[in-house]
Amino acid sequence: MEKTIAIVCSGKIRSLEEIDLSGVTIFEEIKMSEAGKLATKLESQDVGAIIATAGNAPEVRKQVSVPVIVARLSYFDVLEALKEVEGLGVMEKKVGLILHEANSFTMERLQPYLKNHLSFFPFQDEDHLRKIIQLLFEKDFEALVGGPTTLFYARQLGMNAHQIAFGKETIADALNKVKEVRTLIRKDREEKQRVKTVIDMFPDGIIATDRNGDVTMCNPRALNLLNLPEQEVLGKKVYQIADDPTWKEVYEHGIKQTDVLIEYKKSQFFSTRQPIIENGHVIGSVGTLQDLAKIQKLEHKYRSTQTLGLIARYKFEDVIGNSALIKDAIEQARAYAEFDSTILIEGETGTGKEIFAQSTHNASLRKSGPFVAINCATLSENLLESELFGYEEGAFTGAKRGGKIGLFELAHKGTIFLDEINQIPLQLQAKVLRVIQEKVVLRLGGEKVIPVDVRIIVATNESLKAKINAGKFRDDLYYRINVLNLRLPPLRRHKEDIPLLVDHFLQLFVSAHGAVKCTVGEFVDFASKYDWPGNIRELENYVERYAVLRQKTKAAHLLRFQEFGMEGEEGKTIGPDAASLTLKIDHLSNMEKQIIQHVVSRCGGNKQQAALLLGVSRSSVWSKIRKV
Repeated sequence: MEKTIAIVCSGKIRSLEEIDLSGVTIFEEIKMSEAGKLATKLESQDVGAIIATAGNAPEVRKQVSVPVIVARLSYFDVLEALKEVEGLGVMEKKVGLILHEANSFTMERLQPYLKNHLSFFPFQDEDHLRKIIQLLFEKDFEALVGGPTTLFYARQLGMNAHQIAFGKETIADALNKVKEVRTLIRKDREEKQRVKTVIDMFPDGIIATDRNGDVTMCNPRALNLLNLPEQEVLGKKVYQIADDPTWKEVYEHGIKQTDVLIEYKKSQFFSTRQPIIENGHVIGSVGTLQDLAKIQKLEHKYRSTQTLGLIARYKFEDVIGNSALIKDAIEQARAYAEFDSTILIEGETGTGKEIFAQSTHNASLRKSGPFVAINCATLSENLLESELFGYEEGAFTGAKRGGKIGLFELAHKGTIFLDEINQIPLQLQAKVLRVIQEKVVLRLGGEKVIPVDVRIIVATNESLKAKINAGKFRDDLYYRINVLNLRLPPLRRHKEDIPLLVDHFLQLFVSAHGAVKCTVGEFVDFASKYDWPGNIRELENYVERYAVLRQKTKAAHLLRFQEFGMEGEEGKTIGPDAASLTLKIDHLSNMEKQIIQHVVSRCGGNKQQAALLLGVSRSSVWSKIRKV
């Protein structure tokens, strides 16, 4: 419901027909000395706006905060008054027209309509008005025309005075202005409320000042960060509140400041400050306060959203085995999990290095963070570098728009597992060493280092010392990663765990495909005679292959498969425990190809294991196979 309107008029109002006066209270013939007191009373009665005539308006504005609209006399109002004075027979004599200067009145507009010697005297305030009337009295003016205050002083001197009345057009015009002002005020209030709501809910603290550095506005977040009530912030010097004298440069010299680190009590903030400039002059400043702890938390949350799916699935409870060797390995790894030191896991292919890495992560204080794993042997040097460290947009041809976050960054607050670290090229080894030492990464094409907090676990399936001696691995990197060492035994050294492992793999097959027609006992005698160069992974593959064939193939044929493993080239049998093979005499290169074929087959297709047995690199095995 809109508040009422009061009209504080210095004269009378002739008529108000056809004007809607609902919610309007009129006070006529109010002298300037009375206007201020009346306005104070009206505001206390919850009046929403006051219309005051030109002489009364300054006095009203001094006393109230509500909108004050000036009702200025029109030329028609003045002519109406002068017409009435003519009837008094004084228009041929000296007559003084006295109006407040706010009426913006000029005699030139009236002269064509007058037949007398009318003189116009604008006044500024009541004291000035009294002096004008005294002067006109001394100059023998016959009559005065003006408002109630003019009449009051003129009659004290015995002068003839006539009061001007306000016409309905003047009042109607003032009422229309009130409506316009109310609309503007309402829109302004709504806009301020929208801005205030945005500022209040802004996640950062916001503080605004005037040109002197006194705080004029601050949002709840700023008060919360400063741990101060509003009354201790508003009106105070901002550089004293924030304990940062450099803020003066913003509102005194118009210098913008970005990401200024503020030490406040026991907290740290980043602050960006901008001068407020109007017509080329600095009239204040506005600044933000960003909680450093929150920024770090958001950074961690962002990185976490980038690592969705990068989780460790295994725990130590998932490790299969009751042998003393496996129990010792688990106990050692559990002890390592309590610390953040780098771990080097050594073991042949298929011994479960990643399972131990994941279990260590899940037993550590970093278990709620990401677990990021990469096999360093699967990518070329350039691809591996971009995966590990990430890159900026435009770093190289084909780079993704917006760049890419690297695995070290993705692993922030978690663990990164570098499998087959023995395969990392020498040049890249130096960069990995820097990350371990400095805890920072530099993206490809980037110019700034990015701090990372990661636990590093690495694994190798060959002797790193042998690679150091061969000049293929940095000794300084070796000593950096070999802080905590975990050696996983090959399956041939804990064959007593084979029944448990076979049972586990059969259960996995059952879960995926339904019941099987074989038992654990069918494997035990055979498995104990085989060294399993592919270790647990080879055993898993064999169990699945056996289970599949056992479902569809006759038992007699399976017994031959069980006894001898797989059939070799040209009908020659290569059993799982075979230590020799028969070759067809041929050119040396062809015989070499036969050897590689046989060894790869003996290793269940595992080319890395075949390379280890042959004492050559995996790339050499690949090269020979492609030529076969």
